[in-house]
Amino acid sequence: MQPTGGERDNILPSWSSTTARHGIIESIERMGRTESPEFVALEDRVAVLVGDGALWSTAVQSADNKVVPPNADGDLGSFADYSESVRAHLSLNGPKAVGAKYREFAYQPLKELVGFLKEHHFEIWVLSFGDHEVDRTMVELNYGLPRFRVIEVSATSSETPSLELARAIWDRIGAAPTVFLGRTQTDLGLLKLAGKGEGTLKIQIASGQSGVQEASGTTPDKVSGKVDSWSFVISPERHWLRKFSWQAPSVTSLSKN
Repeated sequence: MQPTGGERDNILPSWSSTTARHGIIESIERMGRTESPEFVALEDRVAVLVGDGALWSTAVQSADNKVVPPNADGDLGSFADYSESVRAHLSLNGPKAVGAKYREFAYQPLKELVGFLKEHHFEIWVLSFGDHEVDRTMVELNYGLPRFRVIEVSATSSETPSLELARAIWDRIGAAPTVFLGRTQTDLGLLKLAGKGEGTLKIQIASGQSGVQEASGTTPDKVSGKVDSWSFVISPERHWLRKFSWQAPSVTSLSKN
């Protein structure tokens, strides 16, 4: 049964009551309804999410490469110690101007979105473009995902796109995502390399931008000439009641965008 009334209000509680929030909820729910034209079979429910700047604040980038990894001669024990050191660094340190620790900079609204995707039986993968061990640890600590669900890829320029992301996703998942969450137009271009799919729900976390339900930003396909766009562009300032679990929810709630 689908949630109604007050039950639906409890879905994504850190999100403002906007058409974008309702649209995302409805889009995911339709993928789970057998009678819906947008129904997606269980084995095809794959979500690929960008980590840095999308699932968590770019403030976490300050923690990248602060712990030195083992050298090539390291054994399994040394790698385990390295992982524990990264976890400790994220748990004990943070930006000096803020009292919170690095591990606490995961976006609360996206914790809720990941939980909602899990409820609808999505297999969730996270793209890592920075310090891969930091990203694996953030995923484990905040999103309850195993470390092997992090796909390690190199930063890719939108000027010279490579096939690395497509290869990485295919090698690890073997399928194109039906839900994709990114941050920049470059991410959207990378999704095209990964195989996109016409029915993919594409959500942009556009920090510092106005954000509207229908994406205003588009990415032209240099091969076909078609224009690709995000399904929803989310501005934290407009669409979220709070960014982090340690913040009090805003009393402001939008109802149109």
